Amino acid sequence: MDNLRRRVWDLRRRIQKAGIDGLLVVDPKNVTYLTGFLGEDSWLLVTDRKTILLTDSRYIEQARQECPSCRIVLRKTTLTDSVAQVASRAGGLRILGVEPGISVDLFRSLRNRVSLRLRPVGGLTEGLRQIKDSGEVRFIRRAADTAWAALAEVLPKIRSGVTESAVAGMIEYAIRQRGLKSSFDPIVCFGPNGSRNHHQPGQRKLKGRDTILIDFGAKGNGYICDLTRSFAVGEPSQRYRRAWQTVFDAQQKGIGMICPGTDTQAIDAAIRKVIADNGFPVYGHGSGHGIGLAVHEGPFLSPIRKGQLLAGQILTIEPGIYLPGEFGIRIEDDILVTEEGHKVLSRDSRFGFSADSLRILKIR
Repeated sequence: MDNLRRRVWDLRRRIQKAGIDGLLVVDPKNVTYLTGFLGEDSWLLVTDRKTILLTDSRYIEQARQECPSCRIVLRKTTLTDSVAQVASRAGGLRILGVEPGISVDLFRSLRNRVSLRLRPVGGLTEGLRQIKDSGEVRFIRRAADTAWAALAEVLPKIRSGVTESAVAGMIEYAIRQRGLKSSFDPIVCFGPNGSRNHHQPGQRKLKGRDTILIDFGAKGNGYICDLTRSFAVGEPSQRYRRAWQTVFDAQQKGIGMICPGTDTQAIDAAIRKVIADNGFPVYGHGSGHGIGLAVHEGPFLSPIRKGQLLAGQILTIEPGIYLPGEFGIRIEDDILVTEEGHKVLSRDSRFGFSADSLRILKIR
């Protein structure tokens, strides 16, 4: 049984346990996970015997190529009308689960067009997505390798006076040259802009003795990596050096705790303790999150999210120190939870981004 068929088979077992007769999959990433389809504006109907992809004429050829195990329905009317027609012919449907990603208006429209009961059901596919198979691990590893190669190309090209936006564009272009896309718009922060966790790159120009924070990633076959590095331009201050070392130590503390069964809140607390014990303000965002088809998916390392790690999950560890008016530092890597412990997927010594020491950039 190939991976896609196995995923649908596993989902059918979850559908049965949920007490429904089928599931309408509306999240594009869930559709991709279950079918391999990378197009848009498409829904998937999964019953105990059928897997039906509804799409329009823009994607019909792509769907037939990417989803040989699905029945492809070319919709010639609205999605809700098409689902109603297909559901009425599917047979055996009394209660249809609908993913919560559907809008209230579309849910009401669908309810008015079908004679069966609709039930909002979330988390069925997302739970399956957390455990990566070997192919998914390979895609994410490739994305990380590509991202590092792109950054290694860009860093020597950075010059005094270049803007944050220009560097972000250089990174995106370098990733595309290697056949992939950016996971998200790169975050590039110079100097005090780094204290804004998700700063939007602007026209701020690089100056001597600045600091640089770059949060970026690559995406291939739908799968993403999420990486962050922080650099100093020229000789950094002792305060920056101490803050950088603290962030690195906190990250290593968290990475060292990754193994199946570990409490996610315990990892988060241990990471934050390293920051606090060194006298720096503790950041407000989570200490890490799962990645895969989405940039942020389960598991989550946060004080308010309970959970235990499972073998096969891939997550980031991303502590930071943010000092308004001074600088921001964040270090982020992608880690696979293995049966024996963990494996860091984003460490690539070929490009010097192992994060074991502060990298100082010499800018002309």
